Amino acid sequence: MHRRLFASQRAGIVAASASVPTSLVPSLRPRSAVDQGVITGLSSAMNYALTALAHDMVLGGSHTVLRLARARIDLRNTARTTLVVDVVAFAVASAVHAALPQRADESIARALVRTGAHRIRAASLASALPGALDALPGRDTRLGVAVRSVPGMVGIGTGVSAAMQHLRVQRLRAAGIDPAPDHRAPMLKSLGVGAATAAGAVAFASVERRIAQVADRAIQRVSGAAGHGAVVSHLTSVAAITAGLVGAVAWITHRVEAEISVPDGVLGEPPTSPFVSGCQGSAVCWAPLTRDARRHLASATPAQRIASVMDEPAIEPIRLYVGLTSAGTAAERVSLALTELERTGALDRSLLVLCSPTGSGLVNYVAGSAWEYLTRGDCASLTLQYSLRPSVLSLDRVDEGREQNQVLMAALAPVLAARAPERRPRVVLFGESLGAFTSQDTFLHTGTRGLRVHFVDRALWLGTPYASGWAREVRDLDRPDVEPGEVLRSAGADDLDQLEPEVAEAARYVLLSHQDDGVTLFSPELLVRCPPWLGDQRTPAVPPQAGWSTPVTFLQTLIDAKNSADTTPGRFTGNGHDHRGDLARAVRFAFDLKCTDDQLAAVEAVLRQEDLDRATAWPSAQAVAVVGGPEAASPR
Repeated sequence: MHRRLFASQRAGIVAASASVPTSLVPSLRPRSAVDQGVITGLSSAMNYALTALAHDMVLGGSHTVLRLARARIDLRNTARTTLVVDVVAFAVASAVHAALPQRADESIARALVRTGAHRIRAASLASALPGALDALPGRDTRLGVAVRSVPGMVGIGTGVSAAMQHLRVQRLRAAGIDPAPDHRAPMLKSLGVGAATAAGAVAFASVERRIAQVADRAIQRVSGAAGHGAVVSHLTSVAAITAGLVGAVAWITHRVEAEISVPDGVLGEPPTSPFVSGCQGSAVCWAPLTRDARRHLASATPAQRIASVMDEPAIEPIRLYVGLTSAGTAAERVSLALTELERTGALDRSLLVLCSPTGSGLVNYVAGSAWEYLTRGDCASLTLQYSLRPSVLSLDRVDEGREQNQVLMAALAPVLAARAPERRPRVVLFGESLGAFTSQDTFLHTGTRGLRVHFVDRALWLGTPYASGWAREVRDLDRPDVEPGEVLRSAGADDLDQLEPEVAEAARYVLLSHQDDGVTLFSPELLVRCPPWLGDQRTPAVPPQAGWSTPVTFLQTLIDAKNSADTTPGRFTGNGHDHRGDLARAVRFAFDLKCTDDQLAAVEAVLRQEDLDRATAWPSAQAVAVVGGPEAASPR
């Protein structure tokens, strides 16, 4: 505990300790003790490693300069010289950081340089704090030794960070801003999990070093020379570990696909209604359809129930679904879809909803029922599956989903064009989470013009992931292929209800995402720059005391994404990644469907009851009723 520590080790310990109070600051969603412990442990381990590496680079660069100047100084053992180096490095890094202020249109390269300067500045400061004490007279006394020990470094880092967080809260209160309640997880349990997580990270690093040592000896035996294999050996160990992780992910993916592909025992018999896929005479065979496909088809709302809820005459809605297992290629699946459209007369309905499902093939149950009620059954929906895995394991299937949708739109457009305008259905799009991503990026680089060319009248996308390229492109108000006001971004159904009439009239393509939805806000870019939602676009959903810090913000938002959905049956919270509470009003607005307020209230009530009924009939439906988070966590 009192052994001599190198400057980079001390800097790493100070930075790791300083990250603990920062990791405890509340963010978008409440956290459990395990969540908090993982954030605290990983952020501490990452800050130690990054800070020690950055400080080694500072000392290495300074040593090179001094060697060129023929100065014989050991920077690791000369406290005052190291302190001088830290002060100079802090000043230079601060100048670079100040010269590269964050801009909305900046490149990743610029952000990386600024973040690198910030890391070097932080490493120099973390070294200078104990270094200043170490350089004072009396450093060999009991107090001086204690300051240089591990507990001393921890005290310095934690104390400075906690003081800064306290001052931030006090400034907010002085400005009349009340900090949000932190909903703090049990502290002792969180710190215990954090310590275990950090220990795991240290053990992982130890394994990597051991593999590197073995690889280095092997390289020396093969080459017959020593002293040149360190970099290669570390690269070899990283490659070996990466290969192992890739293999583990592939094994998990295979197991998940196998589980999801098992036919649903509750729905073993094909449907009898001729208006759904999988029935007798359907081009889509029932047997190979996976769980979510079968449940979606079995959830079609009977006309009798629609008429009872809406108190108006109704017809049987059409639900079509082509599974990934229904045919071997996208072109073959699209051909099946067109056959189903013709068989059921779907193009004769007033509304055709083209759905892009989540990774496992789920289409939000509440959404499908909502448009069936609000159209009095005069609608058809078509879904094409592109993956058999939960969304978190289907990110590598986004291209396939987008390309399959493009094949569908290219095949459907001439069919629609051949019909007289008065005989065409209004074509609308629906997608949630990864389904919104694959649906939107079907029209990448074409703005809203690409939608209109393919006869897409309207769209509703829920919880769009940050990675969606189309959603970012249409933010540019100067694009010639985007009509002003056509794309509407909304934080919820309440916002839709309060729109000005001219804004509501212009809106065609609605992107609805809650302000506290970690799925829509999480991005790898959080590692290198402050997001707008923590800056000038901060919303009431973001605690005022929350600020950007790398890698803490990245880890916090990753956990927020995991915790974004509430799967409680019948509890339509309308926040995070749970859109059930918005859907009746959002579907009515986005698809321009007419109903009275009393009818809407009746629809919302029956949607809640149906959600409860599904949880009883299909126990695992509770885990997949809300897409994006729990859908990924429960593959069964």
